[in-house]
Amino acid sequence: DEPAPPDSSTPDDRSLYLGDDEHGTALEVVAIALDDARLLIVHAMTLRAAYRPQYLEALEYRKLA
Repeated sequence: DEPAPPDSSTPDDRSLYLGDDEHGTALEVVAIALDDARLLIVHAMTLRAAYRPQYLEALEYRKLA
């Protein structure tokens, strides 16, 4: 079953995820948490330059995991 879209969404409802797909392509993904703990993906694309600094900063921490 497809999740129903939320009744209303504000920018505070959204979470940004930066990471790589299975081919190593850097991505930006925006999701909204639904009431049943699932995530509704509302945006996904190749990483834009605006997010590159945060993506590169996180790489250091990903190597520690």
